[in-house]
Amino acid sequence: MLPQAKIDEIVAEVATAYLTREIVERVMSEPTIDSEGEEAVRITIVIKPDGMEKLKGDSVLDTLVGIHNKLGEAGEERYPLVRYATQAELDVGDSPES
Repeated sequence: MLPQAKIDEIVAEVATAYLTREIVERVMSEPTIDSEGEEAVRITIVIKPDGMEKLKGDSVLDTLVGIHNKLGEAGEERYPLVRYATQAELDVGDSPES
Protein backbone atom coordinates (compact mmCIF):
# COMPACT_ATOMS: atom_id res chain seq x y z
CA MET A 1 0.00 0.00 0.00
CA LEU A 2 1.48 3.31 -1.09
CA PRO A 3 1.37 6.46 1.07
CA GLN A 4 -1.34 8.92 0.10
CA ALA A 5 1.22 11.55 -0.98
CA LYS A 6 2.82 9.08 -3.43
CA ILE A 7 -0.58 8.10 -4.84
CA ASP A 8 -1.44 11.78 -5.35
CA GLU A 9 1.91 12.37 -7.06
CA ILE A 10 1.41 9.47 -9.48
CA VAL A 11 -2.20 10.40 -10.21
CA ALA A 12 -1.30 14.05 -10.83
CA GLU A 13 1.46 13.01 -13.22
CA VAL A 14 -0.84 10.71 -15.21
CA ALA A 15 -3.84 13.06 -15.17
CA THR A 16 -1.88 16.07 -16.39
CA ALA A 17 -0.18 13.95 -19.06
CA TYR A 18 -3.48 12.82 -20.59
CA LEU A 19 -5.86 15.63 -19.65
CA THR A 20 -3.35 18.54 -19.48
CA ARG A 21 -2.82 21.19 -16.82
CA GLU A 22 -5.39 23.30 -18.65
CA ILE A 23 -8.08 20.94 -17.35
CA VAL A 24 -6.74 19.44 -14.10
CA GLU A 25 -6.83 21.69 -11.04
CA ARG A 26 -5.58 19.11 -8.50
CA VAL A 27 -6.00 15.51 -7.39
CA MET A 28 -6.96 13.91 -4.08
CA SER A 29 -7.02 10.35 -2.81
CA GLU A 30 -8.33 8.56 0.25
CA PRO A 31 -8.72 4.96 1.37
CA THR A 32 -12.13 3.39 0.84
CA ILE A 33 -13.86 0.03 0.48
CA ASP A 34 -15.11 -1.21 -2.90
CA SER A 35 -18.47 -2.84 -3.65
CA GLU A 36 -17.07 -6.27 -2.78
CA GLY A 37 -15.79 -5.17 0.63
CA GLU A 38 -12.15 -4.99 -0.46
CA GLU A 39 -9.77 -2.15 0.33
CA ALA A 40 -9.60 0.39 -2.50
CA VAL A 41 -8.40 3.93 -3.05
CA ARG A 42 -10.86 6.66 -4.03
CA ILE A 43 -9.25 9.14 -6.40
CA THR A 44 -10.81 12.48 -7.21
CA ILE A 45 -9.51 14.48 -10.14
CA VAL A 46 -10.62 18.06 -9.59
CA ILE A 47 -11.34 19.71 -12.92
CA LYS A 48 -11.05 23.46 -13.48
CA PRO A 49 -14.45 25.21 -13.78
CA ASP A 50 -14.27 25.43 -17.58
CA GLY A 51 -12.62 22.03 -17.96
CA MET A 52 -15.60 19.68 -18.03
CA GLU A 53 -16.58 20.59 -21.59
CA LYS A 54 -12.96 20.05 -22.66
CA LEU A 55 -12.87 16.43 -21.47
CA LYS A 56 -12.72 13.91 -24.31
CA GLY A 57 -13.67 10.23 -24.04
CA ASP A 58 -10.31 8.87 -25.15
CA SER A 59 -8.32 11.04 -22.76
CA VAL A 60 -10.61 10.09 -19.86
CA LEU A 61 -10.18 6.38 -20.64
CA ASP A 62 -6.43 6.75 -21.14
CA THR A 63 -6.21 8.51 -17.77
CA LEU A 64 -8.10 5.72 -16.02
CA VAL A 65 -5.93 3.00 -17.56
CA GLY A 66 -2.75 5.00 -16.93
CA ILE A 67 -3.61 5.52 -13.25
CA HIS A 68 -4.37 1.83 -12.78
CA ASN A 69 -1.13 0.78 -14.51
CA LYS A 70 1.19 3.32 -12.86
CA LEU A 71 -0.15 2.65 -9.36
CA GLY A 72 0.23 -1.10 -9.93
CA GLU A 73 3.79 -0.66 -11.16
CA ALA A 74 4.56 1.36 -8.02
CA GLY A 75 3.26 -1.46 -5.80
CA GLU A 76 -0.26 -0.26 -4.98
CA GLU A 77 -2.51 -3.31 -4.68
CA ARG A 78 -5.78 -1.52 -3.96
CA TYR A 79 -8.13 -0.87 -6.86
CA PRO A 80 -8.37 2.83 -7.86
CA LEU A 81 -11.92 4.19 -7.98
CA VAL A 82 -11.61 7.36 -10.06
CA ARG A 83 -14.11 10.20 -10.22
CA TYR A 84 -14.05 13.67 -11.76
CA ALA A 85 -15.55 16.77 -10.16
CA THR A 86 -15.20 20.53 -10.14
CA GLN A 87 -14.45 22.29 -6.86
CA ALA A 88 -18.01 23.69 -6.91
CA GLU A 89 -19.41 20.15 -7.10
CA LEU A 90 -17.22 19.07 -4.20
CA ASP A 91 -18.30 22.10 -2.16
CA VAL A 92 -21.97 21.22 -2.67
CA GLY A 93 -21.25 17.63 -1.61
CA ASP A 94 -19.54 18.86 1.58
CA SER A 95 -22.34 21.20 2.60
CA PRO A 96 -24.35 20.27 5.72
CA GLU A 97 -27.58 20.26 3.71
CA SER A 98 -26.43 17.48 1.37
